Amino acid sequence: MRVAVFRWKAVVPLLVFGAVALGLWLVFADRIARRTAESVGTTLIRAEVEIERLHLDLPHGRVEIHGLTVASPFEALENLLQADALVADLEPLPLLEKKLVIDRLTATGLKFGTPRKTDGRTGGQADGVMGQVNHWGDQLRVPALALPTGKISAARLDPAQLTTPRAAAALGARADSARQAWDSQLKGLDVAATADSARRMVEQLRGAKATDVKLLGDARRTLGQLKQAQDRVTALERSATSGIAALQAGAAGLSDAKQRDYATARGLLKLPGLDAPDIGAALFGSAAVDRFQRALYWVELGRRYMPPGLLPRATPGPQRARRAGATVRFPEANSEPAFLLKTAELSVQLGTAGAAPRTYAASVSGVTSDPALYGRPAAASAAAPGFRLGALLDHVRPTPRDTATASLAGVALPPLPLPSLPIRLEPGAGTVTLSLAVQGDEVRARWTMQSDRVRWTRDSSGGASPSPTGDLVWRVVSGIPTLAVSASLTGSLARPHLAVSSNLDRALAERLRAVAGAELAVAERRVRAQVDSLVDGQVAPVLAKVTALGGDVTRRLGGERTQLDDARKALEQRLRALTGLPGMRLP
Repeated sequence: MRVAVFRWKAVVPLLVFGAVALGLWLVFADRIARRTAESVGTTLIRAEVEIERLHLDLPHGRVEIHGLTVASPFEALENLLQADALVADLEPLPLLEKKLVIDRLTATGLKFGTPRKTDGRTGGQADGVMGQVNHWGDQLRVPALALPTGKISAARLDPAQLTTPRAAAALGARADSARQAWDSQLKGLDVAATADSARRMVEQLRGAKATDVKLLGDARRTLGQLKQAQDRVTALERSATSGIAALQAGAAGLSDAKQRDYATARGLLKLPGLDAPDIGAALFGSAAVDRFQRALYWVELGRRYMPPGLLPRATPGPQRARRAGATVRFPEANSEPAFLLKTAELSVQLGTAGAAPRTYAASVSGVTSDPALYGRPAAASAAAPGFRLGALLDHVRPTPRDTATASLAGVALPPLPLPSLPIRLEPGAGTVTLSLAVQGDEVRARWTMQSDRVRWTRDSSGGASPSPTGDLVWRVVSGIPTLAVSASLTGSLARPHLAVSSNLDRALAERLRAVAGAELAVAERRVRAQVDSLVDGQVAPVLAKVTALGGDVTRRLGGERTQLDDARKALEQRLRALTGLPGMRLP
């Protein structure tokens, strides 16, 4: 019986189906891949990703992207970057495991900060990583410079806003509790009964003889009781001394709390701060926070999609009508990452003031979704005349460490409006540097901006009425041709500290204080008087209570010790006289 090698009735339909599938692939593969890339990119960046043309060349392991546009997640009408062409060389075998490994990526014609006609942001400002960064930035928002335009009024303070009365009440309660405890312990010592017993023993020994052994034994036991009572008084004295010292320290702390209440009252009344650091933070603090927020956004985005260690990662599951669930992926040691970009060569175009854009070369390596599997940190670098960039995202170990530094010279800096002032700053061509280091939850960052050809313009679009102080500020800043701003960020991500300084601070502070200093001094005296009236009436009785308690306890303990010392001396003298051995040491 002959067995057919091919079942032609099944082979022919299979060939037809394969031919149809191949045809559909040739027609629609590029379109499907383009839409998938746009969707994935938009989800990752939280801003629209647009591709003009994408071509898959799987036989040669190559993907070509032309006309890439990525909208900015920060600005409404601005692109994050545009690229003329991207060419990626892929490894074909990982594709069979649904993994993407790019050996080499080349990008040409990269441009940053180009304008666009529509808002490309897809995520809300309170969503995801952007929401976390905005919440973090809210901690650093500095108040705008409040300039006095007339008489500064000091409204009445709310006592609930002050901390000194609460601290005084707590200290008074501690003093009352300590007094009750010490009174109870003094009564428990029963010093008077012990001293009376010793005095009665001295009277009994007056008619005794040296041969009265039982009476001498009772006397020695009484003497031992005196020593034990003295030891208890000494221990209580040490405890009382420590407690009194703690109460006195709390009393001294009320003065510091009062100083903090002065500062709180001044801030609640919104009196303008005219110190040089306050002016620097008010003028340029918002611009510095915006730069730090953008840098931290990319750090947090990298930590989300390039997580440290080999921890399992949960992602939303396929959309279903019921029980969509989540997909949890457990990385396996010594396996390929789900995504890996080994090397990328970038051609970057940056515009300069008054000249055609310059082209710079940059490189990126080690970008992966599983840094612990790849075993090496992601790095980026670029160097050219007037331009320097270096970044390292080390997520190999459980504690991530991200560092970046960049400097750009000879480029047109964006204009900066000065908060609360009808003045606009146009830095022109200058130098900008930014450095960032985030290790775990600790952050250190610095941003500087310098320009030698600053232009100042008066902005009348806000409709603000002119004021003498505003005119004074204009006269001060309009005569300064240079600008140097420096901002530093330190501390933890939960409690960051911002410091800003500029070359305008001292000059502006001196001129403003000359005009508004007298009125500020009067307002500050009113504020301090209000704090004193609310605080002193509650603090003075507590201070008197602590002082009286220390003196009373010291006096009472001294009296108890004196009784025991006198009784002990009298009993020891009587025993020596009775035994006739002046050199004998009594137990």
